[in-house]
Amino acid sequence: MCKYPGEIYLSQETDNRTSLLRYLFPLLFLFMITPADAQQKFSVVDSVYGTDPLLVNGRYYSFFPPPNTEGNQYLEDHQFQSGSLTIRGKTWSGLMLNYDIYNQQLLMTYRNKTGADNLIVISDAWLEKFSFNGRTFEILPLQDTGRRIIQIIGSGPIRIGYLWHRDLKPDSFHGARYYSFSSPKKEMLIISADQMIRYRNNRTFCAALDERKRKVVREYIDKRRIRVRRTDDHTMADVMELINARAKI
Repeated sequence: MCKYPGEIYLSQETDNRTSLLRYLFPLLFLFMITPADAQQKFSVVDSVYGTDPLLVNGRYYSFFPPPNTEGNQYLEDHQFQSGSLTIRGKTWSGLMLNYDIYNQQLLMTYRNKTGADNLIVISDAWLEKFSFNGRTFEILPLQDTGRRIIQIIGSGPIRIGYLWHRDLKPDSFHGARYYSFSSPKKEMLIISADQMIRYRNNRTFCAALDERKRKVVREYIDKRRIRVRRTDDHTMADVMELINARAKI
């Protein structure tokens, strides 16, 4: 059957459309059945990190130690740990946190909605407390130094506070200049509602307590051979439980 040129053109256009639809249909089908999972994964990330400026309101972490530096700037090591933090009364959990004690900065790493990994410094403007790796920290006003990050031991009206830091010192060897971080160092405080008292050892620790209860606490730590400067957090929590039950500053 003879076809006119217009009919041939329409026939070819129809065939092209049919081929295009045959190609696009499987793709459209895949988009229809898979977006729910993809959107769910991103919505979880976005709802926790990407859409709450109260949490992600810090700045990118940009501290780099000098080349050939030994040690690190963290409370323990480079490994980020799951933890929680509270800002203006709102608490987030399941965050990946680390504490830079050299710069006194709380760090958080997270993956944003585009899939990129970010490392930020949590703003301390409204930060109240945080915890990770079995330790709890609060941001408290310290006389003459302003607000400081303090590890808290105990839960009663009288608590222990640790101020952690590291030093970074040059170390010259055979003419080459290197740097090294010190081991973590701490200042120790007894914290009550109206004062903070520094202590250095068992003697100054007991001296900070009420005289009527001082003997009970001294006997307790002497009997268990506790050295308050070196003992672990769990042991000091037990000491503070005794103090809160039987002693006052």
